[in-house]
Amino acid sequence: MSDMIAQVHRAGERTYHAEYLLDEGVRGEISQHARPSQAAYGYPGGRLVAAADGLTSCVTAVRPARCQIRPVPKPGPLGLAPYTELVKHGLVTAPVLDELLGVVEVQTQATVEAHDTTVAGRQATCLEVSGLIETAAAGFTVCVTSDGVLASFTGVLDGVEIDQALLRLSAAPPADAFAVPSGARVVDRRPNATPKP
Repeated sequence: MSDMIAQVHRAGERTYHAEYLLDEGVRGEISQHARPSQAAYGYPGGRLVAAADGLTSCVTAVRPARCQIRPVPKPGPLGLAPYTELVKHGLVTAPVLDELLGVVEVQTQATVEAHDTTVAGRQATCLEVSGLIETAAAGFTVCVTSDGVLASFTGVLDGVEIDQALLRLSAAPPADAFAVPSGARVVDRRPNATPKP
């Protein structure tokens, strides 16, 4: 368990782009840039971009897209809110996985079985977890690549059935990965934001 937690943390220092197949055959993606530190999460109908200067959430199911920029949330359960919102769209991210693995580590009654597999041509370590209590999931199966990128996640999380599997992993995100969609209407809700003309 501690090895997988360390792997997930190491992935936070990498630049990569991961494409996923989600439940019901839809696609999702996670892009991460190490320096400057920023991450972007895409799912059908929306995207979230997390950077040091703000959290930008966009609804892309409408034209033009609508985006809001909020202050970066403080660490802790409330700070996970934007990422748990992504779970509702079938996308598990590193902050949510990190929190889940931390819960498993302290719940001594939980059963954890490990095995190795290959996902999207990459070697991955998997944990099958069951017997969790008073948490977002009673059990789940998660696989993480050797460099810490989420390879797959299966289980019911916060009442949402998750079936997420890595399709492709590349070393560089697309050029527009961290930009708001072209022509989007942007509302900046940060306290010191300068109103746009």
